[in-house]
Amino acid sequence: MDLHNLIGFLIHRTDVKMTNYFTKRLKPYDVTPEQWSIISILCDQSGTTQKELAEAIDKDQTTVVRMIQSMVRKGLVKKTINVQDKRSYYLYLTEKGTQIKKTVLPVVTEAHQSVTSNLSKEEVQQLQSLLNKLYATDY
Repeated sequence: MDLHNLIGFLIHRTDVKMTNYFTKRLKPYDVTPEQWSIISILCDQSGTTQKELAEAIDKDQTTVVRMIQSMVRKGLVKKTINVQDKRSYYLYLTEKGTQIKKTVLPVVTEAHQSVTSNLSKEEVQQLQSLLNKLYATDY
């Protein structure tokens, strides 16, 4: 068996390469790929709780708390207390966070196009479908 053709190895290798590429592309904007994922979610789902956000980006809550604290210090995210559960916060993009999203979105779109430039539209759709199917599998 060729271990370099195992799906886990191929996905990990691709993830590392893409993460490094996106990190370089986002560095001038002082945003990490993980922070970009939070910005994207909060743009679509304003008022998300830290717990919901952790589930959406598949990270543990402790990691998300640290990420949010960093983004609050940068002025990208604001927290408001959940009156029903004082231990919980609702998260919102600030004006600066919204502006960063508008500024960085074309960069992310161009990077996506660059990464998928060797694939046809059908192959991109097939890859999205297969990766979502793998992600949805219980293991």
